[in-house]
Amino acid sequence: MALEIHISSVVVLALIIVVNIAMILIQKDDWRLKKYLRIQATAWSTVLSMVIFTGMIFMAVTHSGFSVKIVAMIAAALALITLETRRHLDLKRVKVETDCFEKFKKRALRYYIFELLWLLVVGGLSPQLR
Repeated sequence: MALEIHISSVVVLALIIVVNIAMILIQKDDWRLKKYLRIQATAWSTVLSMVIFTGMIFMAVTHSGFSVKIVAMIAAALALITLETRRHLDLKRVKVETDCFEKFKKRALRYYIFELLWLLVVGGLSPQLR
C-alpha cells in the first residue's frame, strides 16, 4: 500500500507541474498568474513532502539498502527542491508591471520542464535500475 501511495503522489506531482505549465502558457493576466503560482507552491511542496515521506517509509519497510535506484530518487528529490526554490525566489523578486515578468515566465517554464523531466526519467528508469 505504501508503494501505491508513493506512486500516486508522484503522479499527482506530475499533474501539478503539467497544470502549472499550462497556466503559464494560457494565462494572459500576469497578476492572476503570479497569485496562482504563489498559492500552488504550497500544494507542490506538500505533495513533494508526501513523495519523500512515503518513499522513506517504503524503503524502511522493505529493508532496502542504498542502491542505484534509491540514490537516483534522492538526487531527483534534491533537484526538484532546488528548481522549485529557485523558481519561487524568482517569482518573489519579479515585478508584474515590468518586462522582466515575461523573462520570468520563460525561466519558470524551463524550471517546470526540467522538473517534469526529472520525474519522468527517474520514474521511467527506476524499474530498470538495481
